Amino acid sequence: MLYYTLRPFVTFILKFFIKHISISGLENIPKSGAVMLASNHSNSFFDAIILCCTIDRRVWSLARGDVFKKNLARKLLSSLFMLPVYRLSEGKENLNGNDETFNTCINLFKEGEVVLIFSEGICTNQTKLLPLKKGTARLAQKAWSDGIELTVVPVGITYDTFNIFGKIVHLNIGKTITKAAFESISEDGFFLKTFNESLADKMNQLLNWHFPKVGFSQSLVFSFSSIINFPANYLCTFISRKITKGSVFFDSITLGLMIVILPIYWLILVCILVNIA
Repeated sequence: MLYYTLRPFVTFILKFFIKHISISGLENIPKSGAVMLASNHSNSFFDAIILCCTIDRRVWSLARGDVFKKNLARKLLSSLFMLPVYRLSEGKENLNGNDETFNTCINLFKEGEVVLIFSEGICTNQTKLLPLKKGTARLAQKAWSDGIELTVVPVGITYDTFNIFGKIVHLNIGKTITKAAFESISEDGFFLKTFNESLADKMNQLLNWHFPKVGFSQSLVFSFSSIINFPANYLCTFISRKITKGSVFFDSITLGLMIVILPIYWLILVCILVNIA
C-alpha cells in the first residue's frame, strides 16, 4: 500500500525539484511479462525514484544492503518493493543474503514482474559508465535457463548536477535484449563477458551529457514554485547538505525532506492567507 500511496505524491513533488526532464524510449518497456531494467547508477536512491515514478508498471528495486539492517528500515523498504544487495565491505556474513535476493528476483520474473538492477554495482556521482558487474548477466542467464521469457531493457540516466536544487535530467530507455541474441553461447564465462559487452554498449549510447538551457518560461511550474516555496526549499537543501556532507545522497535526502516539509509549509501558507482574508 505504501508504494501505491507515495508514488503519485512523489511524482507530484518531483515537479518542484527537477527543472526539466526529458524522457525517451518508454515504448521499449513491455506492457506485461518479466522485465529486468538494467540502469547506470550515479545518483543513489534518486535513480530508482525517477524510474519508479516514470514507468507505469510496478517496479521492484535492488538497493544497497546496509540500509536494511534495522527492522523498521527493512519493513519500510520492503513495503516500497525494494530488495537488499550486500557488498563485501558490508561484511562477509551478509553475502548469503544476496542468494535470497537472487532467488526472489527469479520468482518475480516467473510472476511477470519488473525488477530494476543497477548494473555497475556501485553508486558514484560519475559522468561515465563504470565497468559492469556480473549480477545482471547472471540473473538473465538463470531466468533464461529456467525457461522464463525475460526481457532485459537497458536504461541511461544523466543529470546536469548532483548537488544543486533544480536540475535537468535525461532518462533514455533503449532497445530490448532477449535470449535469442545469446542462444549459441553455452560456456558460462563467455556468456557473462558477451552479455556485459552488449549491455555496456547499449547503455553507453543512452548516456546523454548534453543539457539544454532551460529558461523561466520553459519550466513555468518549477520556476514559479521555486519562488513560492523558496523558504521550504532552502531549509530542505540546508539540512540535506548537513546530513549528506558531500556524499551521493544529496538528491535523495533533499527529496525526502521535501516530501515532509513542503506540505507543512503549504499548510502554513494557507493558514496565513485565511487569517489575512
